Amino acid sequence: MKLYNHDEALYQELVEAVQLAGTLTVLHTNAIAHRIGLSATEFEAMDIISRYQPITAGKLAEYCGLTTGAITGIVDRLERGGFVERERDPADRRRVFIKPIENASRSKKVRALYQPIDTAFRKYVCHYSKDELCLLLKMQKQANEMTEASITKLREIK
Repeated sequence: MKLYNHDEALYQELVEAVQLAGTLTVLHTNAIAHRIGLSATEFEAMDIISRYQPITAGKLAEYCGLTTGAITGIVDRLERGGFVERERDPADRRRVFIKPIENASRSKKVRALYQPIDTAFRKYVCHYSKDELCLLLKMQKQANEMTEASITKLREIK
């Protein structure tokens, strides 16, 4: 597919930059997770639990692309570490929800670990106009949607 008003070399450079950004994001997540005593998978599971709380183990497994058995182990470790709690659904006692446990000290530590990159990002984006930031936001949201669609498709192929 020919790119409108763009040359192929520039497109390839952008693709490589985006791929590197993905790799660096994973490595950054690993580093932060390690600093608070979690694996990267546990840290990402915590993010999903926090975003979609309360969540069932089955839904968490679906988001993570893991088996329910693997999720049970992750939730067990998170529960032992005081990160989450399980709560039975009062309407259906067979169903269990996973909820994050608020911990102000731990939240403060995680925010502090993200602070250097937040500061650098603020310095980076302060040079852009509101219209440019809106374009970047639109592009990132569309990229997120494309990535989610790709993940779904990859998981369907067996």
